[in-house]
Amino acid sequence: MRVVRGVSLSVAALFLPAASASRAQEAPRAPNNMFAQFSHDGEKAAFTSDRDGDPEIYVMSADGSNPVRLTREPGRDAHPYFSPDDKRIVFQSPRGGRDTLIYVMDADGSNVRRLTTMPGFSGVPVFSPDGRRIAFQRSATLEPPFQWHIFVMNADGSGLKQITLDASSNQAPNWSRDGRRLIFFSDRTGKNQLYSMNADGSAVRRIAETTSDDTSGSWSPDGKYIAFTSDRDGNPEVYRMNADGSRALRLTNNSAIERAPFWSPDGKRIVYVSHLNGNAEIFVMDADGSNQRRLTYPPRTGTPAGPPVPRKPASR
Repeated sequence: MRVVRGVSLSVAALFLPAASASRAQEAPRAPNNMFAQFSHDGEKAAFTSDRDGDPEIYVMSADGSNPVRLTREPGRDAHPYFSPDDKRIVFQSPRGGRDTLIYVMDADGSNVRRLTTMPGFSGVPVFSPDGRRIAFQRSATLEPPFQWHIFVMNADGSGLKQITLDASSNQAPNWSRDGRRLIFFSDRTGKNQLYSMNADGSAVRRIAETTSDDTSGSWSPDGKYIAFTSDRDGNPEVYRMNADGSRALRLTNNSAIERAPFWSPDGKRIVYVSHLNGNAEIFVMDADGSNQRRLTYPPRTGTPAGPPVPRKPASR
């Protein structure tokens, strides 16, 4: 099992066994679409999809229309993230090999360059707000038990530095908008909790002390709020809280898993992954949890943003 953005996923969940190919022709499997991030101009979103059989990087318009496939390599290409000028996309990929590494490409999918060479699994890369650095997580092993650490490097792959050194697993780094701190989640208390630290790994601070698993934190553009995933009410859902960890507000309220939130550049919307329909799909909602809409659909429908999702009142 691999832990990705705080949710345990088996590799088998992303691929159809060869023996079931004939059945798949009769009843096509719904594709998985996940890990979306808006471009910084707010016009596009990059995401991972296995709609063509292999997890690849795609870009679509912010309303879910016009999806375009950017990568065409064996293996799981995932976790795309736009550079601040929207000219490049950093992502993780095994490129058909054993180790998962960090790559960067132009925003149209051309000019792919490898940035890391360390064996193991390096993933979930994110550009700093000034575009000069990339933070990511790495495990030296490809099989459980994993021990994840957070690394920072220059945008060209030089100056690599491990910034978490403790015995816990530390995952899913994301930058503050001034580039001074990183938010991440760690199991150092026995439960996954959200922390922040300086960009050099110093001054680690727990953001909220809970008995739940809190993961996948993302600061709002104005730095006032954090969107995150939590099972504090029994089921993984998307929440929002003040940047100091106070006043947590549940934004999604369904029986399905909903996770991996990410803010739009204007702070008015949050994109996230929902398993409401069984498979993973990308949804978007207003920052207060209202107007939840599905963005991704099977390729044969080409349907743009769907109708609002029935929503129970948010809970505080």
